[in-house]
Amino acid sequence: MGIDDAEILEFVDNGHSGTNFERPAIQELLELARLGQVDCIAVKDFSRFGRNALEIGYYIERVFPLLGLRFISVCDGFDSNAHKGNTGGLEVSFKFLIHEFYSRDLSRKIKSARQERMRRGEYVSKNCVFGYNKVGNTLAINEPAAETVRMIFSLAAQKLSPVEIAEILCDAKRPTPAGYKKSVADSNWSALAVLTILRDEQYAGSYVAGKTRSIEPGGAKMQVPENEWIKIPDHHPAIVERAAFDAVQASYKRRSSRKNGGGKRRQREIVMPVEPAVKPKDRRSIQASPMLDEVQQLYERFVLGEIDAAEYRATLTALKK
Repeated sequence: MGIDDAEILEFVDNGHSGTNFERPAIQELLELARLGQVDCIAVKDFSRFGRNALEIGYYIERVFPLLGLRFISVCDGFDSNAHKGNTGGLEVSFKFLIHEFYSRDLSRKIKSARQERMRRGEYVSKNCVFGYNKVGNTLAINEPAAETVRMIFSLAAQKLSPVEIAEILCDAKRPTPAGYKKSVADSNWSALAVLTILRDEQYAGSYVAGKTRSIEPGGAKMQVPENEWIKIPDHHPAIVERAAFDAVQASYKRRSSRKNGGGKRRQREIVMPVEPAVKPKDRRSIQASPMLDEVQQLYERFVLGEIDAAEYRATLTALKK
């Protein structure tokens, strides 16, 4: 190939889809190429570099010539030095398309098999929801984490907001889902984390899958409408009874649709569902000043989706004046 005494660097992207270029090793290679630290790229075949015909052609025809970089595909018998200004004609272009269509066909087959497994109630995700462990193709309760989930629903049943529940969890030093998973001392709960748990029907024993899908192989995942999700009731042991779960959903739905009337909230006694009892700190308790109470209500409306980020920031600025 006419490359003598060359320093060889190897880049491997195992476990990443070749249908896009958002792969760690390929990005590292392209960055070195942009910095002029690479003179030649050699791959086994075109599919090892990528499986998107347009992107491969763009790099070989436009990017690499500008960088003065040589590209070699061994099994395809391609050397860019022999094809200045093009990708080697129809034969090479067809190879690009074959690799791309193979990826698309394989992706469809994998999606179809995955969908069928989900319809059968098999838990196909690698990670499971906080409070459970994946055992085979189903879920089993993880009691230490499940205690925190029960505590969240118990406090929500007492009409506490996600913000208030998050503060109590922080004070009680309850590990967050991320902290529990990584076995680190992280008890920095947010209202959004609490709300995510409260809205997850899996805690009532239902199997929920198919929330997202990729339009293109290797592309970004898009949210799927809830009426298209796969749901199977009584699929696994419930951490929270269905009646309790539905009551919390109804309560938060009413609060979300209710207009903000302002003023102070009524005081209420908080009953901790687990021992030892932990009281919220005085400066963050329900008996807060009117100013803090208004800010708290504003934040809850933002978390619950009643107002958007722009309205939240504008109103918060006005309150602070």
